[in-house]
Amino acid sequence: MRCSKCLMPSSLPGSNFNDNGECSWCQSGYPGYSTKGISKLKELTSQLKRPNGHADCLVGVSGGKDSAYVLMELKNTLNLRVEAFTYSHFGLANFALENAINVCDSLGVKHHIVSLPDEEHLKSFQTFFKTWLKSMRPIPAAMTCVACKHLHSLGSALAIKRKIPMIVWAACPLEIPPILPLKLEFNKENQFERQGMSKSAIQLVFEILKTKGFASGVMKHFSTCAIGCLGVTPTSKYLKLRYPSITQIMFFDYCDWNASNIREKLKEATGWKQPEHIPDDWHSDCVFNVFKEYMFQKMHGISYMDAFLSNQIRYGLLSREEAWEILIGTKKYYADEILRALDFVGLSYLSGEIDLSCFEITETL
Repeated sequence: MRCSKCLMPSSLPGSNFNDNGECSWCQSGYPGYSTKGISKLKELTSQLKRPNGHADCLVGVSGGKDSAYVLMELKNTLNLRVEAFTYSHFGLANFALENAINVCDSLGVKHHIVSLPDEEHLKSFQTFFKTWLKSMRPIPAAMTCVACKHLHSLGSALAIKRKIPMIVWAACPLEIPPILPLKLEFNKENQFERQGMSKSAIQLVFEILKTKGFASGVMKHFSTCAIGCLGVTPTSKYLKLRYPSITQIMFFDYCDWNASNIREKLKEATGWKQPEHIPDDWHSDCVFNVFKEYMFQKMHGISYMDAFLSNQIRYGLLSREEAWEILIGTKKYYADEILRALDFVGLSYLSGEIDLSCFEITETL
C-alpha cells in the first residue's frame, strides 16, 4: 500500500500510516524544506568577496543539472568571480564530465579536476558492495559511496590552494530520503537536520561488530572511510575544524529548487545537455547510483527515487500521477542497467546474485 498523498509504502519501517492513509513523512511535512531567500545569499557572499583579484567562490560541478545551474547563477546573477572543480572517479559518466567542461567553457570559468589516487574510489566500492551482498544491511550499502564524500575535503583543499574564501554546493534537502542509516531529525528550531557525528560513529562500531567482513573492509580502506565519514557533509564539524577559513554554503538553502526551471535556464545559457537515455536525470552523472538504487530497492522495496519523488510531491513540484509515471520509468531503467553496471565495475561474476525482480512494481495508483 502506498501513501494516499505521496509514493512511500506502508511496509517501510517508520511510515506509520494514519486513518487517511497518509505516511508519517506527509504528516510531518518531511523534510520541511524552505529557503532563506536570494537576498540573504547576496548579503552573505558580498561579505566574503575578495577585493584582490582571486576568485570569490569555488563550486563543485558534477555535470548534473543542479551543480551546473548553481555555477551559472553565481556568475551571471550574483556577479561573483567563480571557479569550478569536478571530482573525477571511475563511476563518473562520460556525458557528465563533458557537461561540466562545456558549462565551464560557455561561462568562461576556470575548471579544475580532483580525484583520489590508485582507483581507490572503485576499489572501496567493490569491497563494500561485496560486503553488502552477503549482509543486505543499510550501512554497508551506504559505505559503497564513502569515497564520494571525499569531494568535500578535496574541494576544501583546492579552495585553500587557490585562496578562495567560500565553496558553494548544490545539494538540496529534497534529495535526502528517510531510508538512510543517518536520519533527519527536528532540531531546537523545529527544522530538520542530519544526525550528528557521534550517532554515526556508534552505528559504524555496531556494524563492525555485527556484520561479517565489514571490519576488514573498513581496515582495508581505513583512510578513505575515516575522511569520508568525518566529512560526510560540507558543513561537518571535521571540515570546519580542518579548514576554518573556508565558508561552506548550500545554495538551495537560499534559492528554491525546481527541476524544470533549472533545465530550461541551463539549456538557454550554457552548453549543458540533458542525458536522453535516462528517464530522470537526477544522479545520472554517476554509474554507482545504479547500485545505490538496487541496494535500497532490495532492502526496503523502495529506493532513493521513491523518496525523492515523494519529497517533490509534498513540496508541490510534482503531482502524484506525474511522479508515479517517472517512478515506473526509472524502475525499468535500473532493472535493465544493473547487470551492465556490474560488468562496468569489474564484478560481472556476481551477476547470479542480483535479483532483478525487486524492481517490479505490482501496485497501481
